[in-house]
Amino acid sequence: MFSLIGLVAACGGSDDAGTADDVPAPTSTTPGAPPASDDPAPAPTPTTPEATVAASVSSFEDIKTRVIRIVAQGSFRDPEVGVLAGAGSGSGFIISSDGLAVTNNHVVTGAATLEVFVGGDNTSSYNARVLGVSECNDLAVIDINESAPLQALSWYDGAVDPGLSVYAAGFPLGDPEYTLTKGIVSKAKGLGDTGWASIDSTVEHDASIQPGNSGGALVTDDGTVVGVNYAKGSGAGSTDQFFAIGADLAQPVVELLRNGDFESIGVNGSAIVSDDGSLSGIWVAGVAPGTPAANLGIVAGDIITKLNGLPMATDGTMSSYCDVLRTAGEDKPIAVEVLRFDTNEVLAGELRSDGELELSFSLAASVEESVEAPDNQAAEPPPAADGPYADFVTLVDNSGTLTISAPAAWAQVSGEPVTLDDGTVLPFLIAAPDIVAFGDSFETPGMFLTAIPGATDVDGALAQFAPAPGECGEPVIDTYSDQKFTGKFAIYPACGGGATLNVIVAATPADGSYLALLGVQTVTAADVAALDTLFDTFDVAAS
Repeated sequence: MFSLIGLVAACGGSDDAGTADDVPAPTSTTPGAPPASDDPAPAPTPTTPEATVAASVSSFEDIKTRVIRIVAQGSFRDPEVGVLAGAGSGSGFIISSDGLAVTNNHVVTGAATLEVFVGGDNTSSYNARVLGVSECNDLAVIDINESAPLQALSWYDGAVDPGLSVYAAGFPLGDPEYTLTKGIVSKAKGLGDTGWASIDSTVEHDASIQPGNSGGALVTDDGTVVGVNYAKGSGAGSTDQFFAIGADLAQPVVELLRNGDFESIGVNGSAIVSDDGSLSGIWVAGVAPGTPAANLGIVAGDIITKLNGLPMATDGTMSSYCDVLRTAGEDKPIAVEVLRFDTNEVLAGELRSDGELELSFSLAASVEESVEAPDNQAAEPPPAADGPYADFVTLVDNSGTLTISAPAAWAQVSGEPVTLDDGTVLPFLIAAPDIVAFGDSFETPGMFLTAIPGATDVDGALAQFAPAPGECGEPVIDTYSDQKFTGKFAIYPACGGGATLNVIVAATPADGSYLALLGVQTVTAADVAALDTLFDTFDVAAS
């Protein structure tokens, strides 16, 4: 049983108030955004080649016949918008007469269908299939289903120096009208680690590109490909800078992609970091069927937080992710930890194995193990219920600080704050079928959640909230950590001489600004099964 009076008294020993952190929905913190294809916008105004380089009209017209518009149909997940179902558009260019073309990984990976329009022809289209992708290089090779020979672009093999005239060819903003924009190379070896790739360097230029230009060619006056456009960023002042994957880096990867994936597990992903830095990883927008990621059970909306134990994207780039893939090689298993953002579950598994993702930590499983432990012979298995709780509801305290998903059957809810003897006001949330019975007996399930500003003593909090001597069996105490909290949990079996268990969780965020306390009383097997949802969803927002 949890005595509410005892709870308030126990909290009275906390330190002075501090400020709590929260974990907002993740947003990218890397420079710029990849010119992906879904954003609706007005049609762009093309730059007229004749007005810029009148002496090269024929070569510019030849470029147009070798550039493609790619319409990708499917469902993708955006970290801020949510599910984006429908068609997105990107660009690409043909590299062989038999219909092979280059584009970006983030244009095609996870798409259900690919439709290709060649040379600005909006009346005829072709299907295409993906031959190989690389998320670390943000490159893909596709095969256009066209039997007639196609004209191809060749790679530039000269020196790339600042001041070199370049032209971005493609179909920005989903407009079917072919567009060419002019600029110069501003930096030959620009930023290589971004939120969408990790390569040695990029070609930085100012030939304007927009969403939809992704995968299109950056060409010279003679129409040879200097690089593959893939990202937009902001330079000094208000100047926009644009990034392309240089021909010297792209060409050898493209050759490999003719025969399958390279430096890839099959996701369309980008690095994200939350505003307070407590959450980072690779946001999965889409997953290609049949790839290691899909086979393991990774889905769009997941956040890959660790590979082989290494935290991902703490610097807001794909660098750590790609370092692990490159170190592991193309066929070795890779341990992965995933945050399922929709349910706040932490899952773990092994890529390139026969396994599937499983809960990385299960409080319910820990409870079951504690009941079966040899030194807890007094504990009884919880009695069966009609079945697990079918419905959970999100609860929020009156201050908007505490949130948790609890069984809807725990219908008595209070979000009133509590005031300590020293005047400190604590947010407080409690839910049970009967709050009074939950606090006064071992016969009613329920939960409470609070946060104590400035407190950091996890062991002291567990001791303060422990049941009275003799009320329960010997506790099982263990440590845990997730993307936000680090702390301990205590499981007290055989409470009241029966099968009731008391579970107490004490944890702090990375900055130690407060101590979160979660207490749960389980009476039946359904209550035990609910522990993982309660544990995975409790949170404390910034005040």
